[in-house]
Amino acid sequence: MTETLTETAADIHERIVVGVASLEDADPLSLPPLFDAVDPDALEAIFADPRRGASRVRTIEFPYAGYTIRIECADEPVVRID
Repeated sequence: MTETLTETAADIHERIVVGVASLEDADPLSLPPLFDAVDPDALEAIFADPRRGASRVRTIEFPYAGYTIRIECADEPVVRID
């Protein structure tokens, strides 16, 4: 099962937790803490709007709660949960 999320929540880390909870048909609070897989603040910083002349990371991937989370960025970050 795959879920792709663009702007269902304000922050990337919220998109991940809400998306996985939706796939699991579970309460987001019942999932393992996201920070066990990745630092949510660092994740937000990686995909923040770049300063002039700085490039934005295009893709990052990591495991979380039995899924592979892939975040791709062109104009806006897109979260893919496989």
